[in-house]
Amino acid sequence: MYIIILGFIAIGSLLLWYFLSHDHGRNLPVGSLWLAFGFGVLASFLAYNLESRLFPKDILTSPVSMGAGLLLFLGVGFLEEAVKFIPLAIFIYHKPYFKEHTDGVIYFVICGLTFGLCENILYTISFGSKVGMVRLIISPFFHAAATSILGYYLVSMKINKKVKKRFILACLIIPIMHGVYDFGLVTGKLELNVLSFMLTLLLTMGLFLYFMSANDLDKAALIRLKSAPNNFCSNCGKPNVNHTLFCVYCGHHL
Repeated sequence: MYIIILGFIAIGSLLLWYFLSHDHGRNLPVGSLWLAFGFGVLASFLAYNLESRLFPKDILTSPVSMGAGLLLFLGVGFLEEAVKFIPLAIFIYHKPYFKEHTDGVIYFVICGLTFGLCENILYTISFGSKVGMVRLIISPFFHAAATSILGYYLVSMKINKKVKKRFILACLIIPIMHGVYDFGLVTGKLELNVLSFMLTLLLTMGLFLYFMSANDLDKAALIRLKSAPNNFCSNCGKPNVNHTLFCVYCGHHL
């Protein structure tokens, strides 16, 4: 059991190292990264307390119809994504250091990783090493991937308001995928287990694809800024038509 828990910590640390070492933007404040970690811990406590109050305690073992079970786990999916995403989003959205596409991925990866680590340790202790090993193989990055995709669209919306519809769509699709994933794992039906495995693979692939896309967008923005430093605001992304020293939209010094 302890080896499995150490495995979760090692895999999470490796993922975090990869993103921080491959982020080609400016260095992120260390304190803000620890805050993202703290928000992940907070989210795990919020989820545990809310789920124990709102959902049946025997949710994993109680016999219910397929439709009722799916609706129940969709509720769990929306709740867990909300507690992971909303508090950190409210805190960080207007921070001056939250302004590059990779920021949206990295901060929310840390929050999701921390949440997932707490959940996986709890499941391993509660249900045994067999369950822990299954989760170590199938879902070590699930929460990190789901939350980071929402973070990507959040910072994209801050930079360019035109992607607001994509952000709203992601806020609907990701929790639905989360609920279906959870439901598929506990049904005991092979086809639904396979569906859950495919969903976690899809989200994990999306995590790396979104990060690569974020890096490319930040590189392009940096090139544009160096070639025409006063044409766009580096903080909000709005055009600086009059080439002033301060952005007329957010007041940022250009």
